[in-house]
Amino acid sequence: MTEVSSTTTTVQELVENGDELPHSYIWRDNGDYGAIDFSVPLGTEIPVIDFSLLVSSSSAMDPELLKLRSALSSWGCFQAVKHGIENSFLDQVRQLARDFFHLPMAEKQKCARPSDNLEGYGNDMVLFENQPLDWVDRLYLLVHPQDQQKLKYWPQNPISFR
Repeated sequence: MTEVSSTTTTVQELVENGDELPHSYIWRDNGDYGAIDFSVPLGTEIPVIDFSLLVSSSSAMDPELLKLRSALSSWGCFQAVKHGIENSFLDQVRQLARDFFHLPMAEKQKCARPSDNLEGYGNDMVLFENQPLDWVDRLYLLVHPQDQQKLKYWPQNPISFR
């Protein structure tokens, strides 16, 4: 995987510096990513998808798949319910993520993503010219299979992260 260019300035740095929004973060509907439904009214609730229906063989699976497709094409996201992950575990993950992203930039940069790898802290890889970027800084880590984890990209802080 070869990157066309490296986005070395994080979204956090762009915001803190008050820099003008780079054109690469402005999404234009040029048809490259399929039709987007812009008709969703403001104030509408984020779609909720029941994952237990998606893995079942019941007649409720097909309508839930249609609901998932609609959520992705109109919202680009959804809330997953009945996925089998305990709320207490999700709360711990959210808190660790919050703790990590509140660290000073120098600490987060210790696990920075190299330009030729998805893993680590940073933002989008730029794979082609004029690629629209997500307005996000992320920490992308491979969790499974364990033998493929690259712990050098895993943060040392917060201590409980590892």
